[in-house]
Formats: sequence, C-alpha cells, structure tokens
Amino acid sequence: MKHKESNEKMRFLNNTSWMLAQQIYSMILSLVVGSLSARYLGPSNYGLLSYGSSLISLFTMISSLGLTNVIINEMIKRPSKVGSYLGSAFVARFIASCASLIMIYGIIFILEPDNKLLQIVTVLQGVAVVFQGYEVFTYYFQMEMQMKVVSIATMLALTAASVWRISLLAHSADVRFFALTNSIQYLVAGLVVIIIFALKSKVKLSFNILDVKYLVGKSYHLIISSIASTVCCQIDKIMIGKIMNETHLGFYSAAVTIAELWEFVPSAAVNSARPLILSRREGNYKEYERRFQLLLLGITCMGVAVSIAFMFLGDLAIKILYGKDYIEASIPLTILIWSTAVAAIGYARNVWFVAEDCQSYVKYFTIAGAVFDFVANLWFIPVFGIKGAAITTALSHIIVGFIAPLFVKKTRKFVALYFKSFLLFPDLIKIVTSTLKKKG
Repeated sequence: MKHKESNEKMRFLNNTSWMLAQQIYSMILSLVVGSLSARYLGPSNYGLLSYGSSLISLFTMISSLGLTNVIINEMIKRPSKVGSYLGSAFVARFIASCASLIMIYGIIFILEPDNKLLQIVTVLQGVAVVFQGYEVFTYYFQMEMQMKVVSIATMLALTAASVWRISLLAHSADVRFFALTNSIQYLVAGLVVIIIFALKSKVKLSFNILDVKYLVGKSYHLIISSIASTVCCQIDKIMIGKIMNETHLGFYSAAVTIAELWEFVPSAAVNSARPLILSRREGNYKEYERRFQLLLLGITCMGVAVSIAFMFLGDLAIKILYGKDYIEASIPLTILIWSTAVAAIGYARNVWFVAEDCQSYVKYFTIAGAVFDFVANLWFIPVFGIKGAAITTALSHIIVGFIAPLFVKKTRKFVALYFKSFLLFPDLIKIVTSTLKKKG
C-alpha cells in the first residue's frame, strides 16, 4: 500500500512538474515574442487581433461542451467505455466547432459590417476553434497521468507559433498573417497529440450518439458556467472595441496580458495542494479546513505582494515589454493586477466547492458576475474609458468570489473560512520559514 501511495505521489509530482514547465515556457515566449509582436503591430493592429480573439474565446467555451472534467471522471468509472467516450466526444466537438465557426463569422459581420480588415482577421483566427478539437485526446493522457505528452506537444506548438511570428516580424508582414498564429499552434499540438495517442494507446475509437447525450447531459451546467466565466473575462474587450476603438483595446489588452503573467503560480500551488487538503477531509475535518485556509491565505499574500509590486513597477513593465506607445495601459494594469489576485483566490475556492459538493452553484455566481460586468461596462466605458473596464472586471471578480456566495446558505461558509484564514498568518510564516531552512 505504501509503495502504491509513493508511486502515486511521484506520478503526481511528475505531472505537476511538466505542467509547470510548460506554463513557464509559455510565459517566457509570451513575454518575448508577444511583446515584440505588439510593438511591431502597434496598439491599433494589436487591438484588432484582441477584438477578434475575444469574440472567438466565447465560442471556444461553447464548442468544448464543458467535457473536460466530466469525461475524465466517466472514463475512470467505466474503463470499457473509454474508446466510445473519446470517439463520441471528438465527433460532437467537431460538429460544435464548425457550428461555432459559422456563428463567429455571422456575428462579426453583423457587429462590424464596414470593417473588412477586422472581418478577415476574425475569419482567419476562427479556424483555430476547429483545430482545438484535438484536446479531446488530452483527456486520455490526463486520466493516465501522462501530461508529459501534452506538455511536450504544447511546447512544440508554442515554438512553431513563435517561429512563425518571428518570421513575420523579419519580413514586415501584414496583420492578417499574424491572425493565423493560434491556428498554427493548435494544428501542431493536435498532430503531435493525436500521433502519440495512436502509437501509445490501445484504445479503439467509436461513436455512439447515446454516449454523446449522456456526456453532454452531465456537463451542461459546466458549459453554462464556462460561458459565463468567459463572458466575464472577454466582454470588456469586445465592448471596448465596439464603444471605443481598436487602439484603446490594444492598450487594454497589453494591460491584461501583463496582469495575467503570474497566474500560473497560484494555479500550480492549488494543483499541488489539492491532494494534501482532500486527503484529510474524511479522517480529520478540522485539519482539512485548516490546510484549505492556509492555501487561501498563502495565495492572498502572493496576490497582495504582486499587486503592490506592480503598483510601483507597472509603468516600467509596460515600457520594457511594449514600449512607450502603450503607456496608456499603466492605470488599467494597476487595477487589473488586483483583479487577478481576487481571481487567484477563486482557483483555491474551487477545491472546497468540489469537496463540499457545491460546484453546481458556481454557474449562478459566474452568471451574476457576467451580468454585472456587461451592465456596468455600458456606463463605465463611455465615462471612464479603459480604466472603467478594468474597474468593472475587478468588481465582477469580487461579486463572483465573495458577494454571490453569501446568498446561498451552503456556500456562505466559504466566505467565513476565508476571512478566518487571516488568523493563521503566524502558522503560515512558520511553514514558509521552516521550508526555506530545509532547502537552505
């Protein structure tokens, strides 16, 4: 038994290490190649790409059908159905992606009938939605705890996309060619994952319409939650592009990109801490809550530290990464960095929500945040510009994370646990100090 537990821990740590390595690699490429591209394109063309990608993100959530968590759980419970679940999910996602692509084209032509360049750019970017269907096969590698395959495929794809963008910079290419970047990235990643799946797995794929109905029936509330979450993240960009212009959207997108750079850290912390927290739930509930509160407090401290640092260094970060042309992104960045700190607490919150069977409420909280974000932006953007969009984003995260849960008795406890976590600050200091001493 001990050998089995040790093996599982090693597989978990190996999985986490590869995921973390891929995220760090992605961040470095985004910093270097992304900032060079943004400098070359300028705020207007950079905003043009962001406008199209924000609209596409909404339909990416729809085409994914919310299957990620559901299908992995179902494959673990019914190993004999793995081939049917994967094959059925792939076909269903392909059909949903094609339908999403048609809707993307229709909406952009309705929203911007006279902006031919934006229409072309969005059409070229939209092809990526279909190529993302390969993600169905990553569910198999997640189930088998073989994320090394997916991480390597992702890094190869990121490298290919970066080489493509660098070649465009070298040849002073038009913005339309940059619009193909994500499609190239997903095509390369998909080919690598599918080839390795075909070579390594012994799964025989099949299609069953009943399995499609079963899986979608299990995931429909996650689809709603994912769409609402994406609306919270993307609606401000779409509204800036529509109410203001692509140049201001370019400033705002630069601020968002910088603000989100550190998010892989709390994400990795949650992934690593989750099994350590959940392992105590049945045997020692108080210790389970204590560990969860320490995670909340640790992520809060990280968020506050990063946010304060960016309040003083935000201007410098923008000038170094994007140049003086993007300096108007400074104030939105100062606001958005606090927004990401609140969002990071949400990553940790989901550990408790799943453990306490409260995940079904998430969609309602997220919808409330999305509705607030949309309504508030109708006033905030015309009055305060991109600063107003940053403010509404921060407020919507607070609503989703802390205010909405107060209206449900079962989730009210999370808010209490969070604020009581500050009493554990001395314990957190001891843990950090002892860990540093051991490493030293």
